[in-house]
Amino acid sequence: MNKSLLCNIKSLLLVLLALSISLSVFLTNIILLTLLITVIFEGGFNHKIKKILSSKWMVSIIILLLLYYIYSICFVTFTDTYWLLKRVSLLWLLPVFYSTNFSNKIIKKSVFTFFISMFVSSVIAISENYGILNINEENWTIAAYLKYTEHNVFLASTILILIYSYFKLNLQPKFKILLLIFLPFYLFSLFTEAGKSGQLVFVLLLLIFIFIHLRKNIKYLLIAIGLLFLGLFVVYNSSEMLQKRYKQEISRFLNKQSSSRSLLFTHSIELIKKKPIIGYGAGAFTDVFRKIDNETEKIVKYHQTPHNNYLYVWVELGIPGLIIFLSVFYFQIRELKKLKDGFVRILLPIMYLAIMFTDSYLFGMHNTLILYIFLSVIVVNYQYKPS
Repeated sequence: MNKSLLCNIKSLLLVLLALSISLSVFLTNIILLTLLITVIFEGGFNHKIKKILSSKWMVSIIILLLLYYIYSICFVTFTDTYWLLKRVSLLWLLPVFYSTNFSNKIIKKSVFTFFISMFVSSVIAISENYGILNINEENWTIAAYLKYTEHNVFLASTILILIYSYFKLNLQPKFKILLLIFLPFYLFSLFTEAGKSGQLVFVLLLLIFIFIHLRKNIKYLLIAIGLLFLGLFVVYNSSEMLQKRYKQEISRFLNKQSSSRSLLFTHSIELIKKKPIIGYGAGAFTDVFRKIDNETEKIVKYHQTPHNNYLYVWVELGIPGLIIFLSVFYFQIRELKKLKDGFVRILLPIMYLAIMFTDSYLFGMHNTLILYIFLSVIVVNYQYKPS
């Protein structure tokens, strides 16, 4: 097939992926498969393999995947083994997509398409929260077409990319106006949903972003941080729902009240202490967790992971698995930091390192795993040109 045609198809598919990623899991999966096939048909395998193997980030991902397969062979097959292997195997997409190139023009088109997709998603989520639409009936765990825990993270990453694009890129006035229209919808959706991880990581990353760009001007740095916290103060005090959620969490923590999450954490640590080195096997978590006592047997009916990606990997793959898992993000940060404007690019792995303390965002949730792959392609291929 003509290489020029394949390149055009590949570019179109990345833009379509940006559109579908927050709106349709089914379409996203079809686009990912088609993009995978297109990259394979491009050829140039020797060059692509060399490119993949030259990246310690990609090599770490491959070793982690192989470790999961080895554990699934060496240990017995658990209830979640095949489910987990299907999930983690999606990571193979990243080395494949890493091996090819996308033009800066296509990267920018994909990002703007992602903004549009998230704008639609935000409007739908807000409309549902206020009873204007009823797409998901009474299912409060869904925001637009994603789980609220995922939608919150999508919004946090979208807002940060938007802020970067507005201030750092040489955009036409009409595009800047569109971004200013999108922003309040993103923010309103972010702070009116049930998910707290996206809200907290947004504040954390925005603080880092402000510090990176204003660290040489203390006056403006203090003003920006002051305005940020003033805005958070206003948002918090104008939302009874937001106050209720955080007050409940703080009260539960201070009074040491038991909850499903606290029990998942406590018992996961107990499991790790028994087999810290080798772990229990790929997909073993729910099977070994339910055997602890009657209470854990009830909890595991509703929770497939310990709501912490680090504990999830450690329980199943032991210390070797945890080290390799952490090395993926360590080497990603090192690689991205070397690129122009690298201190902004590394916010992607930092975001995932933060949110994975609160849930299994990489291996427990399909959409945030795909988001990680998509945004990794964006930050690797984006060619920084100062405005």
